[in-house]
Amino acid sequence: MGGELTVDSWGEALAAVHGVDFGTDIRVPKSSEPTLPGTVDLRSSNFPWSIHKGAIRVFRENEAGAHLQIREFPDYWTVQRDRSNPHYRPVSHARTDVPAMTAAMSVASFPIFTYLSGLRLAGHLSAQAADLSVTVLADGVVPLVNAVFK
Repeated sequence: MGGELTVDSWGEALAAVHGVDFGTDIRVPKSSEPTLPGTVDLRSSNFPWSIHKGAIRVFRENEAGAHLQIREFPDYWTVQRDRSNPHYRPVSHARTDVPAMTAAMSVASFPIFTYLSGLRLAGHLSAQAADLSVTVLADGVVPLVNAVFK
């Protein structure tokens, strides 16, 4: 597992990645490929253990099992195959695709990630409740009060 290979295009990278071991990085320079490949169904990957190795962002192919992982760096992309997608199988991903130290840190940080995600959700729900309250007041109570005092 591991290693690195540099190619000049997404076409070469996508062809080569299926012929190398899991975890082998195929590097694609942004000078030749400034955007993500349009031929792969990708989704942003926001799991705590996804963004590492200095990547700006991480994308994963939208497949539950073996799939492509693309990392974005300032001057290049890397693409590799993982055995399990953490969006669908986080435990299997941690067991088979994540190095032991990263896995230990991820397991330790997962409760914090979950808590912070819950806070974001709570904040979003609070904002929606406040908007609903203002709407009810403006659309329901104010016209009712106006009608009563006419």
